[in-house]
Amino acid sequence: MAELDDAALAAWRAFLTAHARVTRRISADLAAAGLPDLTWYDLLWTLYRAPGRSLRVNELASAVALSPTAMSRFVDRVEAAGCVRREADPDDRRALRVVITDDGVALLRRMWPVYKRGIETHFAAFLGRSPERVREMLARMAESARQATGQIT
Repeated sequence: MAELDDAALAAWRAFLTAHARVTRRISADLAAAGLPDLTWYDLLWTLYRAPGRSLRVNELASAVALSPTAMSRFVDRVEAAGCVRREADPDDRRALRVVITDDGVALLRRMWPVYKRGIETHFAAFLGRSPERVREMLARMAESARQATGQIT
């Protein structure tokens, strides 16, 4: 197996550090505004853009990178806040779908200005003239990892 060079390792560390710090900063900004953290936005946005604004728990877990068990517990909290509800899956009586509620859509809309400001300040400001190139590179990375794990989504 070939060794990674120092530049590749430094880029990897920079990627991890940037992701951790930017997401923590945005979550802190959301908390300062009296809003839930970024994981709530991720869950609500994923449901909002899904067909029928609903997904099965395992589909939702895959989309937001949580285990189905962790997602089920997280959905419990978001459901208790009235932002999602569970419904029987019409295609499989054994399964449940998680559906975003009107309150969930309203929360998503309240969170967006804070989240948008964080994206603009801590991410988009550094893209220069190559946002499409960066997006393509990150999409290729995500696809490579998805194929390696055999994920469907």
